[in-house]
Amino acid sequence: MPSQLPVEYREVESVERAVELLASGPETQIVAGGYSLVPLLKDGVETPDRLVDIGGIDALRGISRRDGATSVGALTTHARIASAPPVREHARALAEATDSVGDYQAKHQGTIGGNLVFADPKYDAPAAVLALDGTVVTQGPDGQRRIDAEEWFRGPDETAVGPDELLTELVVPDTARSGYVRKSAYSGYAVVSVAAALETDGDRVESARVAVNGAKPYPVRLPGVEGTLVGGSLDDDLRARAAEAALSDVDPESLLADDAARGAHRLRLVRSYCREALERASAVTHVH
Repeated sequence: MPSQLPVEYREVESVERAVELLASGPETQIVAGGYSLVPLLKDGVETPDRLVDIGGIDALRGISRRDGATSVGALTTHARIASAPPVREHARALAEATDSVGDYQAKHQGTIGGNLVFADPKYDAPAAVLALDGTVVTQGPDGQRRIDAEEWFRGPDETAVGPDELLTELVVPDTARSGYVRKSAYSGYAVVSVAAALETDGDRVESARVAVNGAKPYPVRLPGVEGTLVGGSLDDDLRARAAEAALSDVDPESLLADDAARGAHRLRLVRSYCREALERASAVTHVH
């Protein structure tokens, strides 16, 4: 049984104070919705000396529009994101990903910031953020950093956030066509999830970003799928050929394998859900 050591608990009302406390000691952890962190605390996986509760920082909540992009505060819940008209219209894959969160408590208490910091392969939002070319904004002692999603997800259990930085915002540029699908486990978590974001001229694909979470321990893009799509006419044949290319994009030896799905089955899921994500992205340009 994990030892129950005393932990200092501090509530803060500003980003600046949270950053100050983070910088004052290496064994400090941020807590907000708590859906990702609390189970790790209970199991003794995380053993901080101090918890800094940022739940009272109202400035980190909300959704806004500026300069052809949608900005989402770090403390915004999955339920709020899923139902927000700006997200559904301009970043459909993110709306579908947050709406896919199967656990009621996770959807209404879990935050996008915690989701991106912990970046668990069972989470929904990471694949959508990567496909949509999102930017993660952090605040640290040296000021603000803007980190592309491509650089944010660095490896298993590793993101680009510094030990003295606080994730404050997610910014997602407008995408005309995008979609997200996932295969669920009995637990309600995703086994494999795929997000696709397309820019088209009529039915001709001008650019494509396709990302998968649950194939590896962190979300990755599928360059073979993207290359197959670009320049083609967005029809059933192209979607089928692009999904087939997913089999070459993912090294079978590097696939996750657990009780939810073994490697070979997981690879088939990647192909199947890649095609479904492309179908969703093809079907709608904007949702009102």
